[in-house]
Amino acid sequence: MSGIKDVKATAVKITLDKERSLLYDLNAWGELEEQFGSIEEVLKIHETKSVKSFTTLLWAGLIHEDDTLTQKDVGKMLTFRTLTENMQLITEAIENSMPELTEEQKKEADKFLEQQEQQQTEGNI
Repeated sequence: MSGIKDVKATAVKITLDKERSLLYDLNAWGELEEQFGSIEEVLKIHETKSVKSFTTLLWAGLIHEDDTLTQKDVGKMLTFRTLTENMQLITEAIENSMPELTEEQKKEADKFLEQQEQQQTEGNI
């Protein structure tokens, strides 16, 4: 697959109402894509700092072990006190679901991001 190493998502333990595991497999990504419209929008969630978005992101990572779980169920498991810690665990689980890029692909991605930032800066002048 064009130099990208095959990856199998690995779960991250999280303690909510009980010990659970976060896993962002393709089912989770499909649910998130449906909720937010695109994977790009999902990856911008941390910028919004929206409680609803955070709850949805957490829910998607939990449904692999309990497909009857609702977003409201997940919301009941959360407090503002543990938000930062839980976001770090979500980030780790999402990173575990991503393929490892080659050095060349990392350079291409960095170049693309720099171009995007430059275009945004130019558009804001």
